[in-house]
Amino acid sequence: MSATRHDALVEVVDLIRRHGLTVDEVASALEGRPDFKAEKSVGMVSRLLAYLGGIFLFVGLAVFVGMRWDELGPAGRVLLTLGPGFCLFVFALVCTTDARFERAATPLFLVAAVVQPTGILVALQEYGRGGDPAHAALFMSLVMLVQQGCAFWARRRTVLAFTTIVFGAGFVFVALDLLAANRNLIGVTMGISLLCVGWSLSQSVHRPLAGLVYFTGASILLSAAYDWMRRGPIEVAFVGLACGVVVVATVARSRSLLVVGTVALIGYIGDFIYRHFAENLGAPLVLMAIGLVFIAAGAAAVRINTQYIAEKPARSAGN
Repeated sequence: MSATRHDALVEVVDLIRRHGLTVDEVASALEGRPDFKAEKSVGMVSRLLAYLGGIFLFVGLAVFVGMRWDELGPAGRVLLTLGPGFCLFVFALVCTTDARFERAATPLFLVAAVVQPTGILVALQEYGRGGDPAHAALFMSLVMLVQQGCAFWARRRTVLAFTTIVFGAGFVFVALDLLAANRNLIGVTMGISLLCVGWSLSQSVHRPLAGLVYFTGASILLSAAYDWMRRGPIEVAFVGLACGVVVVATVARSRSLLVVGTVALIGYIGDFIYRHFAENLGAPLVLMAIGLVFIAAGAAAVRINTQYIAEKPARSAGN
């Protein structure tokens, strides 16, 4: 069995175990039985209509509020922003308790996660006494973090895990910024934290969210680290960091990490050569030679694993 097929098999087994699927359910899906096809079609249509409904609902509300904004008083502005957002959040919670409306919960949660923060900021602007806008953003992030976190704890929905991570990251960023922490240090801290969160998500039923968290965390980490190290005495250490992200990508089986690490590595090497060896054609030739050596070593490792490691148990059994 090739390495790619083995990785695919490991991932399939992991998905089956984490979602509690039975052998009969898997067999039904593989054989394409009518009951599975009907359920798949209904689920796709229901999901599509739910997302379209959420989009039209959000756009309609935004247009209505924008058309009547100047005519509304402070109480009206708060009611037309915070009120619908909280109602949508309650409706989404209710939908999760009924299988007939469960598909509508995800778009409702997303729309509520956009409208409610807007309502909180409007309320603070209308009834507050001025001050630093960062304090308002910090308060809003804290309120939404508590709400979304409690809802996730109660419902265990992937969309709630996503919103909890977003508002949690926002709260940490604003808090560190108010403490006058170094921006690059904030980026490195948040990037590493998001990578740890992504790893936890990849080991849970919320694995579809891990790719986005991995991509965001690695991008923030490498961007902050590059800005921190660039033109400094340890600038070359960025290559090791980017290679580390690629190594983590192979361990975590994450294409998002692989893309970010590869782009960062190629971008840095290209920029470094352009700045220091613009007139020397030997540098890119050396890099190509090193790349060929790595490719050959990887091919040799796969060949050795296939011939002398992967087949060893089978030979032992035959003896």
